[in-house]
Amino acid sequence: MSGEHTRRDLLLAAERLFAAGGIDGPSMREISKAAGQLNTSALQYHFGDRQAVLAAIIDRHHRDIETHRLGLLDALELDGEPPVGLPGKIPGEPDGNPGLRALAAALVLPQAARLDHHDGGPEYLQIIAEVTARPEHFATSFATASAAPSMVRWRALVTPFLPPAAVGPPLHRRFAAIRFLNGELATRAREHHRPDHRLFASHLVDLVTAILAAPVSAQTSRHIHSDAPSPVDR
Repeated sequence: MSGEHTRRDLLLAAERLFAAGGIDGPSMREISKAAGQLNTSALQYHFGDRQAVLAAIIDRHHRDIETHRLGLLDALELDGEPPVGLPGKIPGEPDGNPGLRALAAALVLPQAARLDHHDGGPEYLQIIAEVTARPEHFATSFATASAAPSMVRWRALVTPFLPPAAVGPPLHRRFAAIRFLNGELATRAREHHRPDHRLFASHLVDLVTAILAAPVSAQTSRHIHSDAPSPVDR
């Protein structure tokens, strides 16, 4: 077996075990054994350490996600129409904010497409959800994902739609939407019996749109400008 095939087998085994037991769960030896390697140090030999394995898994899926998301953003900026893949407008449905919903779709749909990707897509969704939920622990992988060209571009395009107080710290509205998205997709990815994800994806776009657009209440604004919460809110 060639070195390239061995690397792929090791990555696929790592995806399965990371998704099932958490990124920190399986040992390097367990992954090598699950990949059918007689040398239990094979994973370490080919990748070095756990963080490098994680980076390789993310990179394997991010290439397609980047192409998909950049295409949606191109279409949105070119003619102002909602990205390809959104369902048509339902008669009588309120317009809401179609520009913001289109941007929410550009965030959601490339990730949601992994649900139907049989080459490790559902496993990837569970892994990236853990990375997003623990950004300090997986700082390198989180930073790499955040710096992807499509994400840099998406953040710039969505910022004008956000309530001003929600753009940066302490609310980090864009990150809150991304973390919610990844958590919902990870839950869905574990439900292997689901044959059709169209309704789920469309509803998820609605929810992400709502998170991005949610107004900052007077109560939350007081907390932003105060060093301590009021007794009622503790």
